[in-house]
Amino acid sequence: MEKRKVVTDYSKLSEDLLVVYEDTYPTGIAGKTIRFPNAKGEIVTAVRLETDDTIYLVKVMAKPKEVLSEEQMDEMVKTSVNDKESGAEAEEDETAEEPEDKPASEDEEE
Repeated sequence: MEKRKVVTDYSKLSEDLLVVYEDTYPTGIAGKTIRFPNAKGEIVTAVRLETDDTIYLVKVMAKPKEVLSEEQMDEMVKTSVNDKESGAEAEEDETAEEPEDKPASEDEEE
């Protein structure tokens, strides 16, 4: 008997299917998603979920792992700017310390 094929959204999974989902993807879905166009031509991201009688394509939303507050973003920008400024100074110091390439004299080779 061929399994039924269903496309559904994660938010519409039953309690039983949520358990199957968690058992199938205990460490998350990173690297396990597939993308396909829906009937409207929009690209949908989904994961495969299989039960005894049905194969589901469960649509998932691609969400950022963490949403930063404005304060956190400001701090990241400040840190980035400070790193760039100190990196430029360090680069200038390094070039000042580099020895110039000098051809070897005949005296040194002997």
